[in-house]
Amino acid sequence: MKKYDLIIVGCGAMGAAALYQAAKQGVNVLGIDRYHPPHEMGSSHAETRFTRLGVGEGPQYGPLVARSHEIWRELEAASGETIFYQDGLLIVAPKGEMLKEKHNHWENFVERSAEVAAEIGVPFEILQPEEIRARFPKIMVTDQEYAGFEPTGGHVMAEVAVAVQLKLAQEHGATFLPNSPVSAIEQNDADENGRKTVTVTAGGETFVADQVLITAGAWLNDFLPSHQHKNFRVTRQIVFWFEVDEPAEYHPENMPGVLWVGQRLEDYFAAFALPPGAKPGLKVLTEQYDVATNVHQMEREISAEETDAFYKKFGSQKIAGLKPNCLKSSVCIYTHTPDDHFVIDWHPEYDRNVMVVSACSSHGFKHSAAIGEAVVQKMCQGKSEIPLTAFAWERLSG
Repeated sequence: MKKYDLIIVGCGAMGAAALYQAAKQGVNVLGIDRYHPPHEMGSSHAETRFTRLGVGEGPQYGPLVARSHEIWRELEAASGETIFYQDGLLIVAPKGEMLKEKHNHWENFVERSAEVAAEIGVPFEILQPEEIRARFPKIMVTDQEYAGFEPTGGHVMAEVAVAVQLKLAQEHGATFLPNSPVSAIEQNDADENGRKTVTVTAGGETFVADQVLITAGAWLNDFLPSHQHKNFRVTRQIVFWFEVDEPAEYHPENMPGVLWVGQRLEDYFAAFALPPGAKPGLKVLTEQYDVATNVHQMEREISAEETDAFYKKFGSQKIAGLKPNCLKSSVCIYTHTPDDHFVIDWHPEYDRNVMVVSACSSHGFKHSAAIGEAVVQKMCQGKSEIPLTAFAWERLSG
C-alpha cells in the first residue's frame, strides 16, 4: 500500500491548484480524479472564467483574488502559456431598484463591487449608457441601464490553468492518478503515537495518507453525511459559443468581459472576450437556479430548443454582431451553498486530517489558485497566510 503525506480527491480548479502548491513545497502528494482533467464533466471547463479584484460577493474574497492574479502570472512564467487576460470587466445593471427576490445575489452588485474596490484601492468607474456605447460599441445597453467598470478585471483560461498546474505539479514530484473514481475514504485507528491516517480507495487501488483534501466539486455530497447534502445544491448550466462578425473586434484588446445583471435573478447574462486562438465563436451564457439536479443523473445533451430560446432572449439583445449560428455548446455545473459562500473546513465526521473545499456557488475559479496555496499551508504548516475562517461550517445549518 502506497503511503503519502497528502492525497487530494478531485483535480479540477481547486484540486489542481492544491496539487501544484503541495508539490512545490516538497510534500509527498497524490492527486486523484474520476476523469482526466481538464475535462468537460465538472465545473472547471468551458474555456474562460471572469476574475475581478473588486469582489462584490464580499471583502473576504479580495485577498484570494489578488494572490491568484499573482499566481497566474507565476504559472505563465513557468509554463510559457497565456493564462490571464487583464482586459477589464464591465458590470451592467438596471437603474432603480431591482425586484426583491429571496435569493438574488446580484442585488446592488455594482455598488457593492465599487465599495470593495474603493476599500482596497482598485480603480472602478461608474459609466452611463452613452459612455458605455462610446467605449464598448459591441455592448448593447439601454438608456435604463448603467455599469461599473474595473480595468484590473479580466478572464482566466480555465482548462489551460488546470492543465498547467497539473503538469508543473508532476514536474515537482507529485503523483497524478486520473480516470480513477474514489470509492471510499476511511480514517484509521490511531497508532502507538496517537496519530490517525486515512485510507483512500480509488480505481481498484488502496492508498494511505496522513491527510486528505476533498476538492470534489459537484461530487462532494458523495463524501459527506446525508444531513449535509442540503447545503450543496447542484444545478445544470449551459454555455454557448455563437458566431460573430469580425472576430478580432471581440478580442480582449477591443472588448472587456461583461457581466449583465437584470431586474430578476433569471435575467443574468455574461459575455467573454474572444481570446486569440480560442474556440471559434463568442462565449455567452445565462444562469438558472430553479431546477436542481444530481451530478450522476444530469442531462448532458443540449437541445435545439434551449439554444434557440437563449438566443432570442439574450443573444440578439445584448451583443452587437452576435449571429444565431451556435458553433458549440457545453453543460457546466454549479454547486451552491445556501448563502453562496464557500466551505473550506475540516470534514465534520473525521478528526482534523480530512479537509473539505467547496469553493463553489458559481464564483470559485477566480480564487482557486490562492485557495490551493492557502489550504496546503493550513494542512501542512498549521496556518495559512490568507485567513480562511470566513468559510467555516458553523454558519450553515446541520
